[in-house]
Amino acid sequence: MELNHSGKQTYIQLLIDSLGKKQEVLSELMQLTRKQESILDMENFDEDEFLSTISLKEDQIKGLSDLDRGFELVYDRIRDELSNNSKEYGEQIAILKSLVTEVTELSVKLQALEKNNRSKLEGSLSNKRKAIRNARLSNETVTNYYKTVSGNQNTQSHFYDKKN
Repeated sequence: MELNHSGKQTYIQLLIDSLGKKQEVLSELMQLTRKQESILDMENFDEDEFLSTISLKEDQIKGLSDLDRGFELVYDRIRDELSNNSKEYGEQIAILKSLVTEVTELSVKLQALEKNNRSKLEGSLSNKRKAIRNARLSNETVTNYYKTVSGNQNTQSHFYDKKN
């Protein structure tokens, strides 16, 4: 099916709108990731708030995937037209290139922040594991001490000097 000029313009506008929405979603993801960073930087890690941001991010990522699929479908329909008549669509192609550059830069920044947050989270979890291990060891030590003391109430101390 051959598209007329206004149909082609509509497809191009759909591509531009799709990239604009993708930029908005990435910006929202960036805000949520920065919120996670601040949660990780807090002295008392709020697990519930952190998990809440993960849930919000999952919704945004799903929307991002939907946008990507839609963009690909539209682009596949108009790719040849844009390639063959690039001078006719020069202004729209320039807008598309600019948006792709902005989206790519935002994606790279988001990935870097995610990587940083991941290492902070791993460090925080490692510290919690150590604290739990130490608490368990302390509890075992105290329990063993009380078992020893309660089982040997009538025995004399090993350090008692019998020389009078």
